[in-house]
Amino acid sequence: MKKIAIILTVTGVILAILAQYALINDWVWFKVFHTLGFIGYIFIISGLAYFSLWFIHQLSRDEKDRIKRFYHQQHEADNEI
Repeated sequence: MKKIAIILTVTGVILAILAQYALINDWVWFKVFHTLGFIGYIFIISGLAYFSLWFIHQLSRDEKDRIKRFYHQQHEADNEI
């Protein structure tokens, strides 16, 4: 899934740059490239959203492991007393 997100993000960047280039140079098919640029922005946002959610998931997983270790240590300390 990460490869797909990276490919979508890179494709989105290329399409957005192409749309801006078409705007600056007044290409005849500007409307087509403008639409492709909009699709490119959607690809960029989707790819970055995936990586943001993946990063948040990793942080929550690490925090869950840290909490488990803490309670396990507390439980062992209570049993020693």
